[in-house]
Amino acid sequence: MNKDLSSKGFTIIELLVVISIISLLASIVLVNVNIYMAKARDARKMSDVQQISKALYMFYAQKGYMPTNYNPCCGACTGSTAYNQSMQELVDAGFLPSIPNNGYCYYNYGSGNSVGAIVMTYLETLMSTNGIGTSCRPWAPGQNWCDQNNNGYYCMCNIH
Repeated sequence: MNKDLSSKGFTIIELLVVISIISLLASIVLVNVNIYMAKARDARKMSDVQQISKALYMFYAQKGYMPTNYNPCCGACTGSTAYNQSMQELVDAGFLPSIPNNGYCYYNYGSGNSVGAIVMTYLETLMSTNGIGTSCRPWAPGQNWCDQNNNGYYCMCNIH
């Protein structure tokens, strides 16, 4: 009964090589999954901003003005009382089902001949003004979120 033990099983080196290859493949998959999840979040944010923009147009058509800017010197972002008050006007008018709270900002920049408002969100994956199709950038560099330098921001202008 002479058994050859060297032909059974795997060596420790073979096991380590297989484990390292599996780890490498898993890390590549996880990186790609994270990129696609970020792109999906960006698509959702862009869709939400477009929905808010449409609600602003309908609000303006019905009332003749944009929702109040409760933070008159500046814009108001998700989580602030001023943002919630502005968006609540759209909800109360029936143009939005609820206040969107996923990283958005609202700024009403005037009345009279320059009636308008901007809705903005930050995108994780689109970091070029050329890559963001319908994003408006009305201000010179260094002024605010929708200026010509802030490439990660997606802005929708609502001008009347």
